[in-house]
Amino acid sequence: MIRTTLTAHLAEAARQELTLQLNDRDIGLLATQNQRHYVMSGNRRVQMLAGFLTDRDDAASVMTTRALLRYWLTSFRELQINGLTRFPQCVERNRLDADFLLLMDSERVFVWCGPEFGVYLHRGRHLYRQQPTYPPQSDELSICCSNLDFYAFRPREGDDILIIDPAFIDLFDVLELEHLFSDIRQMNLAMTELTRLALSSGYNADTTWFSSQIQKLEHDPEVLSAESRERVSGRRGSQTKAVPWFGQIKLSKVVPLLDGNIRLLPPDLDRFKNVRKPTSSVEFYQPKPPKFTTNFQQTGGHRSGLSLKDTSLASVTHKDSAIPDQFQVKPTKLDRMKLWNTDAIRERFARVHYKLKNLVPGSRGLSILSYFALWLIVLVLIVSIALSIQNARQKKLTPNDDRPVVTTQQPSQEIPKTDFEIDVVVKASSLRILAAPGLEELVGTVTRGDHVTQLTNPKDGWVMVRLQDGRTGYVQENLLLSPDEGD
Repeated sequence: MIRTTLTAHLAEAARQELTLQLNDRDIGLLATQNQRHYVMSGNRRVQMLAGFLTDRDDAASVMTTRALLRYWLTSFRELQINGLTRFPQCVERNRLDADFLLLMDSERVFVWCGPEFGVYLHRGRHLYRQQPTYPPQSDELSICCSNLDFYAFRPREGDDILIIDPAFIDLFDVLELEHLFSDIRQMNLAMTELTRLALSSGYNADTTWFSSQIQKLEHDPEVLSAESRERVSGRRGSQTKAVPWFGQIKLSKVVPLLDGNIRLLPPDLDRFKNVRKPTSSVEFYQPKPPKFTTNFQQTGGHRSGLSLKDTSLASVTHKDSAIPDQFQVKPTKLDRMKLWNTDAIRERFARVHYKLKNLVPGSRGLSILSYFALWLIVLVLIVSIALSIQNARQKKLTPNDDRPVVTTQQPSQEIPKTDFEIDVVVKASSLRILAAPGLEELVGTVTRGDHVTQLTNPKDGWVMVRLQDGRTGYVQENLLLSPDEGD
């Protein structure tokens, strides 16, 4: 038994022509529910994911696909009873074919897919790319997936298998991918995060992908095999036990993704693919091979790196020498601004943002908590700086109090002109000595009975007086008493 979580995501373009059979459920074009994303988890003896491309305008293609869906469902139920040993018999009896196929049990994983897909294995904390190997050398299997690459490897508990366009993997840094897959244990959440990052960088991330996460492996005892039951029932002798078809398969080689996202074909692969196909006098329709449009295919099999720094303007070159002088126009500042390339800046910000969200390795919860705490500290600092600037501006703009300013008369080189000096007595209860007649600037204050020296004759009702400490100012004449009045 093997406990896995199968996830399938169809791009919008692929959903218009692709149908998937996930164990006993189907999604896609000809399925009951025409949905793009599906997640299935459970214990099975055999896990299966098969894909079929269909031309909806071709009635024969639609009928063939519907028949294949029924045959694959019947074969899947038979494999649950007898195991993968019976797969060649199911292919020969039901004339099975597919444009994509994933079969796995507790002992092995088999993948048939086109060169537009790459098979990636996340094991431990590292990411590997599986390499195509030789297809099964069986006459029964020669009609099934004959034009697809074949992969075979042994599963382990905790493995994450991802089948996706290699061009999408090239968009990201390998170390960040390994860290993300190790941190986010659910493949659909990890792919959602990668899709969001790709969209934020300006790339169309709507791509088809399949994944399988292996949670638990339980090896089947030999007594459950189909050969064992047939020997017990007497339908097969003990001396006729044949080697299973998967026992002769060569396992795929692996390349760490840090060494490059490359695809290496084994030597003489074409010779092994040209096996004899059984002839049949019955003519039947077969579905067309897959026609996925990927960046890898558009470049003719040569990948240029797909760096986020690449732009559509990189291939456009102009030579000023080829343009006559009278037609040459100097680019304006607006033209130069239109040609600015901000992809590198956006990529840098995206990488910094991703690292900030993964401050604590191995713990998604602590990383998110640290991320929000960091932004909270930055927000507090910004608010503190803003309040400090506002307070400084308010201090500069705050006007002075309306109360009279008490000033100390500064010593002056000029001696005020006086008419005489007469000692007089203040008759007011409180008398304010002003710096000039009619002004509010206060020199000092005296009370009733204090003596001051009158220095000038009255002028407009004001006289100059000198205090006992030497300060001079002006007061109203009617508030003073002459020496005769005091007596």
